[in-house]
Amino acid sequence: MITIFTRRGKRIEILSERELPRPRLAGSRVRAFCPIHGSDHQRSLSIDPASGWGYCFNAACQARVLIAEWNPSAAHHLLGTDSSLRREQPADPEEPTASWATAPSYTHWRSQPATRSRASSVLRHWQEEERRLLRALEPIMQEALQSSSLGRAYLYQRAIPLETALASGVGLLTPAIIARLPRARQRRLLQRWSERLIFPLQSESTKGYIGRTLAGWQPGMDENEHKQLLEYPGRPQRWIKTNPAGCFSLPRKELAPQLIVVEGTFDRLALMAAGLRAEEVVALAGTALPLSWLPAHVRRVLLALDGDEGGREATARLSAQLRGQGRAVSRCLIPLDGQGKDWNERWRLSGRAGLQPLLNSYRCLY
Repeated sequence: MITIFTRRGKRIEILSERELPRPRLAGSRVRAFCPIHGSDHQRSLSIDPASGWGYCFNAACQARVLIAEWNPSAAHHLLGTDSSLRREQPADPEEPTASWATAPSYTHWRSQPATRSRASSVLRHWQEEERRLLRALEPIMQEALQSSSLGRAYLYQRAIPLETALASGVGLLTPAIIARLPRARQRRLLQRWSERLIFPLQSESTKGYIGRTLAGWQPGMDENEHKQLLEYPGRPQRWIKTNPAGCFSLPRKELAPQLIVVEGTFDRLALMAAGLRAEEVVALAGTALPLSWLPAHVRRVLLALDGDEGGREATARLSAQLRGQGRAVSRCLIPLDGQGKDWNERWRLSGRAGLQPLLNSYRCLY
């Protein structure tokens, strides 16, 4: 357990999942006895497994916690171990000071032998079950996307042909699909995925998923308007992932020797809609790429991440890592020309002309 304080004196406890006493899945959240105040009478610690953030509802405790393994980007940021890592979930509205209690470091947690404590076993079990359920529902979710006027309208608004999305394995998990699951536990487990477009991800060892909520979206509403709507309290998160997750791509062995690497799932779909082959484009579904994820036969990589500060930092970091593996690396950041903040938006607003800088850079790889 590590305690840090923000500049305004707010206290945050960073925990390892091994430190959660007897966790249970309750709806879309994980509940556990709070190790901060040591209670064993009530599971007062409630954690969102999608973001790793949690809160103790005991009036005398009210601890704010982060589970390091569930949001490593935020944990790294708070601990200051790597300032170049971009946060996939907001770390905290306040920046922390570089002061924390003496305790094992996050690096120490990661280097410990993978002992399957009771807490880790319970947590990994429901994470594995979540992935299994989503995988079993893939055909049904694809049928739901085809028949959903809302799902088709959302794809149309983002200029993605339905056929392109279906060919990439995208589906829609509707409340009706969840309601038909035979067990209450299964229905609870997938409740946080309800009303989401589901994208299959390829990890090193298994298949993961990322879901984009359609809650509150109306036909004609663009991506920026929907994003603002979801920022209101009580709204669902725009994106959630399984653990492990992975990249939105073909299986690793099927990738082309030269690749375009983009950030978002819709960026990849936009490039495929523009005519690029599925084996040529990988979406990180974030900004992280494990060094061992790319197979050895991929020799040339074009990094085409977003043009914001996080995208630039990630581009610099990945460039150094990939070159260290002996791969040829080129860069193509989003031009600051007002035509869109990411490749999907540029495709939606300007069509192929919005993607031309990237397409020109990719031709130079050959």
